[in-house]
Amino acid sequence: MLATTEAQPLRLGERIPTIDVDSSVGSDLKLVEQKYTCIVFMHSESTPSLNAIRAYSAFASKHSERVALVLITAEQDGFEQDLLSSFATNETVVAFDNNFRTFKNFEVRHIPFAVIYETRSKKARWFGSLSQLDEASLCNITK
Repeated sequence: MLATTEAQPLRLGERIPTIDVDSSVGSDLKLVEQKYTCIVFMHSESTPSLNAIRAYSAFASKHSERVALVLITAEQDGFEQDLLSSFATNETVVAFDNNFRTFKNFEVRHIPFAVIYETRSKKARWFGSLSQLDEASLCNITK
């Protein structure tokens, strides 16, 4: 029997794949000032995505000086203000992956998929479903 495997592009402690998006903090998010960045791959019409982002935002807003929240969508620009107005933090950034490169680079297969990484070194600290992340875990990951 022949078996195939795919390489996982994410490994804890190693650099994340390339980010190529259209956002107010740069195409590679390098203008993010916080020590950590939480990117969330999402879709504006996905109820599980929106519910997980709202739940995360409710506790993450207390940590916004340390952890940036960047929502990455492959949708077209135009709904950003509606989306941002529904979350607890003003620091949330919406990034558009217009060519699907970032979704492909991270091999996103489900949403809301999230990655927390060290902003400067780009080393992965955590990844998984955003709905599995709670405040205690966030604090532990980013201490």
